This record gives sequence, structure tokens and C-alpha cells, in this order.
Amino acid sequence: MEWYAVLFLFLVCLVLVMFTGIPVAFSFLLVSGVAIYAMLGIGGLKQLVLGMQSQLCNFNFTPIPFFVVMGEVFFQSGIITRTMDALSRLVRRVPGRLSVITLLGGGIFAALSGSALANTAMFGSLMMPEMMRRKYSKEMTAGTIIASGALAMIIPPSNQAVMMGGISNISVSKILLGAVLPGLLMLFLYLGYIIIRCSLNPSLAPQTDDEIQTGHLSIGQTLKTILQDIVPLVFIFAVVIGVIFVGVGTASEAAALGALASYALAAAYGKFSFRLLVKTLIGSLKTTTMLMLIIASSAGFSQVLSFTGASRQAVLVVTQTVHSAALVLVVMLGINFIMGLFIEQAAIMMICLPLFMPLVRAFNINEIWFAVLFLILLQIGQFTPPVGLSLFVMKGVSPPDVQMSHIIRGAVPFLILDIVAVIVIILLPQIVTYLPGLI
Repeated sequence: MEWYAVLFLFLVCLVLVMFTGIPVAFSFLLVSGVAIYAMLGIGGLKQLVLGMQSQLCNFNFTPIPFFVVMGEVFFQSGIITRTMDALSRLVRRVPGRLSVITLLGGGIFAALSGSALANTAMFGSLMMPEMMRRKYSKEMTAGTIIASGALAMIIPPSNQAVMMGGISNISVSKILLGAVLPGLLMLFLYLGYIIIRCSLNPSLAPQTDDEIQTGHLSIGQTLKTILQDIVPLVFIFAVVIGVIFVGVGTASEAAALGALASYALAAAYGKFSFRLLVKTLIGSLKTTTMLMLIIASSAGFSQVLSFTGASRQAVLVVTQTVHSAALVLVVMLGINFIMGLFIEQAAIMMICLPLFMPLVRAFNINEIWFAVLFLILLQIGQFTPPVGLSLFVMKGVSPPDVQMSHIIRGAVPFLILDIVAVIVIILLPQIVTYLPGLI
């Protein structure tokens, strides 16, 4: 059987198995195991196990548990609630005030958690009741919370960025640094949209009497709030990124330092306890186990490509028929976008990266630039129907009168803003390459 027929059959079987409801990791293991056994017998299954072991021993994946611990500490200790209260005191008389607070809080927590779904669930639980009580538009409320959560996929530390670096053999440190400015660009686009939209149509986010009558904080009160509740979190983010940027430590060492700093901050706020330690370690263990299962199962697909020669043949076909790196980039990103409509993000990485990275290197496309663009397209998939996971998480934390149609309509403007960000980054690749180039 020709390589392309084997590859097509594998992908069709994989999609069919995933649509039965079997989790992504086990879908890959099942289909990969059957395919390798059919080609190589028992010896192939032994190679599959060895490949999984080798994948899990990849040092690039070491930061994942530490980043997960950071997010668990800030969530379980209630520090993020304290930060949201501080932002609420600082942001006054701004159009769409609660939406702006949600986005700013999402940007801060994105720099400390790395999990888009955790961000969406947390901000949905925190902000949805208050925004609905103040008669905010259902679409505006849902869209803002989804966008604030999705920032965690781009703004470092991002678990998806670490997974991508390990699967594609790209420097994790450089991906994390390369994603800093694009993440800020997307945050500013979101904030600009909310402020302009609510200025033009105040009924989307009506101000209450207490917001109108409340005076401004004094300079002393403002400085105290910033120093107590904002600066410590920003400092932890700066430490994690700074260790990588200066070159005094790897991404793994920076992540470990960040996890330690998060416990130290919880202790400084009087939130640390043995109970908190146990809860955060158990929570991070569950999340890390799930992620590592997905990573291990990706080894099977890579081996199928290797045994059939599909990746090598695909590169030869493309390089012999297409001579434009720009066209190849657009096609790869387009495939990512289309798959994001139907397939979970981890599966897209495992399917696409073994096929795309040889093309990226063959056409001399900057790997860090491509990785960040790929991550943004993955983020778009988080809130595009029919299988955008953030949509379902948002529905799960919403009151019954918020329908899925409200959530989808609310997410569309932010999807468009993400596409604008992709276009800007394609036209100005320095947004991604500047910080990694300084290492």
C-alpha cells in the first residue's frame, strides 16, 4: 500500500475512534498500536513502548508540572480573587468596566497558570454572576470570559507551548519568549474592542449608580493596591521569563523557581497551609498525568509516519511541486484552522507537527515564528464550534438562561481579532522573533 493511502487510512480511523468519545490519548494509542502491529507485529509494539518511554523522558517537558503547580496555587489559595478585587478598585468609570477587569485579570492569570480551560472555568465562576447581575449583554459577558481564558494558551507560561516545543524539537525557552509580545498584542486588541464597543453602545455594559458615584482612589491608595496585589504577581512572571531571557537557567529551572515563588507568595498573604500544599499537588498531578498521557501517545503517530515513510515522501512531494514558502505557511495554518473546528488542540498538535515541521525546515521558515502562529490558530480552535472546548466550559459555568448561541455569538468578535493578530504577526514577524533573538 502506498504511503499516502496508509496515512489517509490512519487519519480516518483516528477521527472515527475519537468521535466515539474515547479520550484523545487513548484514541492515538489504540489506532497507532493497531497500525504498527499490522505492519511489524509484536516487535512493532515493543518499538511503540520504547518510543513512548523516550518521548516521556524528553527534558523539554519538565516545565509542565511546575507551571501547573503555579496555577493551582494561585487558584486554590484565592490569590487570584484578591487580584480581581484590586483590579476592580483600580479600574473605574471605564466603558465595559467588568469586561475590562476580566481581560486584565485573565492576562495576569494567563502569565501564571498556563491552562486556557482552567482560566475560562475560573473567570466564568468569578465574573459571570456579577456581570449578569449588572445587566451586561450575555454575548459580551460570555465572549469576554472565553477570550480572557484563551490568553493562557499564548501568554507564557503556556502548557501548550511546552508541549509543542517537545513534540517538534524546538527550544521551549524561545517559544515562551517569542509568545510574550503576541500575547500582549492580543490582550490590547481585546481591550480596545471592549472599550470602543461599549462606548458606542453603553447598553451592552450599563454602569450602576455606585460605579457612577464612586470617586477615584487617592494616589496613596492606588500605589498601595498596586504594590500589595499586582506587583507580586507581575514579579513572579518577570522572574520566570527573566531567568530564561538572561540565560541563567533553562525553562525547567525557571518553572521550578516560579512554583516555589508562588508558594512563597501564598505564605506572605497568610494563605499557605499543609492542606493547600496537598490540594495543589494532587490537582497538579491529575493535570500533569493527563498531559503526559497525551504526549506519550503522540509517539505512536510519529512512528507510523517513520515506518511508512509518509513524512519524508510528503516533504519531497511538496518541495518538488511548491516553491513558495508563503504558500506553504498559509496552507499549514489553514489546515490547523479547519482541524480546530472539529478536533481537540492536543490531537491537532500530534497530527500536524510531525508532518509540518519537516516542511518548515525544508522551506527555511523561522521555527519560533511558525510555532507562535500555530499556537494562535490552536487558540482560535478553543472557541470555534462545533467542538471548541472553551465553549462547553463556558456553558458549564453559565446560568440556564445563557444559551450556547449567546456564547458563540460572543466569541465571534474575539475570533476575528485573533485573525487580525495573525495577519499582523505574519506581516511583522519581529513581534515574535525580537525577544528570542536577544538571548
